[in-house]
Amino acid sequence: MKVIKFLLPAILAVTVTGAYAQPKRAVCADCGTVTAVKMIEKDGEGGAAGIVAGGIAGGLLGHQVGGGTGKTLATVAGAAGGAYAGKKIEGKMNKVKEWHVTVKYETGKVGTVVLKNDPNLRNGDHVKRENGGLNRI
Repeated sequence: MKVIKFLLPAILAVTVTGAYAQPKRAVCADCGTVTAVKMIEKDGEGGAAGIVAGGIAGGLLGHQVGGGTGKTLATVAGAAGGAYAGKKIEGKMNKVKEWHVTVKYETGKVGTVVLKNDPNLRNGDHVKRENGGLNRI
């Protein structure tokens, strides 16, 4: 009888505790928490307009230097240098913004997703990586 008085409460405690235990959720490899969001501005690409305008300006300036064969070389060098400078200047004028979002995933891994548009995410947001982007969950 003494054994039953001891075992019965112990068995009931284990049974009741097991009945209320929450099952563990499976780990989502694409789910995690945002740990950092950085916006970075990069130089854009220079195009034909910058090359042509720079080449013309450089050629005109180069033509003002020297005489004879030297004038021809200065014109060609000025056009080449101007084209290069024009492409770089156009690239600086067409800056591109990128958002680098760092996520600590449920698996323990840390990764960075680069996005072309403002994701409107903050540190601590829970996200899921889908189709190359991040969605808040």
